[in-house]
Amino acid sequence: MSFRFFVLFIFSWPVAAGELHLVFRESHFLNQYRHEFYINEAQYVYIDDHFKLNDEGKWVPKIPALKIKTLNSDDQTKLINQLVELGVGEWKSEYPASDVSLICDGLSFTLYVKSDTLNMYSSGGCDFPPNYEKVRQILEDL
Repeated sequence: MSFRFFVLFIFSWPVAAGELHLVFRESHFLNQYRHEFYINEAQYVYIDDHFKLNDEGKWVPKIPALKIKTLNSDDQTKLINQLVELGVGEWKSEYPASDVSLICDGLSFTLYVKSDTLNMYSSGGCDFPPNYEKVRQILEDL
């Protein structure tokens, strides 16, 4: 094999894009439910943990539902593009900005994203950034 061929072969090898790392947690103050999404090393994990009622209308113990799958690079790129389009990069680091009238028994969230395109951290409770529900739904639908 010639040196020229070797160099051309190396430069034509696909270059892996930077890896996507994502953590999204949403929970109720009294732990009536929690949703957690994790993406690391192309592995997607979704934990859905909340009280449920049985057929008789009685509470049953929390048994978390788990969804695990591998995201290829196209899936990761699509997700990042969707998050950018929804303005996640513009989210404030804290919601609400002031906790003067904050009710402590509401819903809280944390979102951390690290990729080549998007790096951000945001958290809050009882007050949510624009497109919050759309972002949560996109993560749930992966």
